[in-house]
Amino acid sequence: MTMTLIGFSSCLSDSNSSDVTVYDDTAITAVSLTTVNRYIHKTTSAGKDTVYKSTLVVSNYPFAIDHYQRKIFTTDSLPSDCDLKHVILSVSSSAYSGYVMIKSLTSDSLFYYSSSDSIDLSQPREFRVYNNTMAKYRAYEVTVNAKKGSGDYFSWERMPDNSSDVPASIYQEVKLEKGSSATFRLSLDGGATWSEEQMGEEENPEELPDSALAYLYFPLDQTTGTDYHLLVGCHSSRSFMNTVWRKMTNDGQGKWVLMLNDLPVGDNYPGYLPASAHVSLVNLGGVVLALLDDGKFYESRDQGLTWHKNTKYNLPADAGTSGLRAAGDEDGYVWLVNASSGAVWRGLRQE
Repeated sequence: MTMTLIGFSSCLSDSNSSDVTVYDDTAITAVSLTTVNRYIHKTTSAGKDTVYKSTLVVSNYPFAIDHYQRKIFTTDSLPSDCDLKHVILSVSSSAYSGYVMIKSLTSDSLFYYSSSDSIDLSQPREFRVYNNTMAKYRAYEVTVNAKKGSGDYFSWERMPDNSSDVPASIYQEVKLEKGSSATFRLSLDGGATWSEEQMGEEENPEELPDSALAYLYFPLDQTTGTDYHLLVGCHSSRSFMNTVWRKMTNDGQGKWVLMLNDLPVGDNYPGYLPASAHVSLVNLGGVVLALLDDGKFYESRDQGLTWHKNTKYNLPADAGTSGLRAAGDEDGYVWLVNASSGAVWRGLRQE
């Protein structure tokens, strides 16, 4: 960028004078988000709708500056639940610039930019950076792109690789050892610890899954203290599907029963969960999601009895489909990890 230099003398007093250099050219050189709040709608395990405030990981949403067209914009769209009417920005300008000012949304009035004041960026805004005499300026259109909430069921944001905030359940390694006709042992940590489990009286231990195991627990009814447990895995006798077992407990007591045991499968009953080398189970307010190793989500709205592919549940664009693991947390987020690279995403369901 070429700078035009104009020199002139200014009389500061009757005996002293100083040379002042005026720079006509000026520019905004960097813009970044400082604070963006999110107001997240979620459904609790008891079915109650709630809203809570969170803060966006702003480093995931950098700005690009097009000096030729004088446009500044985020290179990726922010989640649809962001509060764009109260955004705090960091704005830097060239070395010899004067003040940065922002044009009003309702008039030609201007106000000074401040790094501590929030700005309404729910629509494009005109930012002006003046030269050091405030005689000339360059105007930019600043736009924060955001998703509209239609089409994408998940709004994802990239998190630091190998983030310590990922729920521990995403790394659980489920193992099972068959016991007597009424018991088996279950481990969620690769065999380091085991629990003794009871089966229903009419269940056959030979039908317990023997590979690709997954486990999920969530409160079913907080008023009665009833908890729900799902155990999913493949069995050699039904290689095309996952068998699904469930247990309901109250004060720690409960027995496992096989679901779909007496129902036909295949074309006559397509509501089974297909076989997969790996399954991740996620609870979303009583709706259970299963992420298979092909990157497809299956959904159960009856606690695991029937399953249907839901193609509206999207993965992050850069996540691929293989080696993905998923888990939910208490705040309603779905976490996604690439087991090979350690890449991490955090998502919210948009309804």
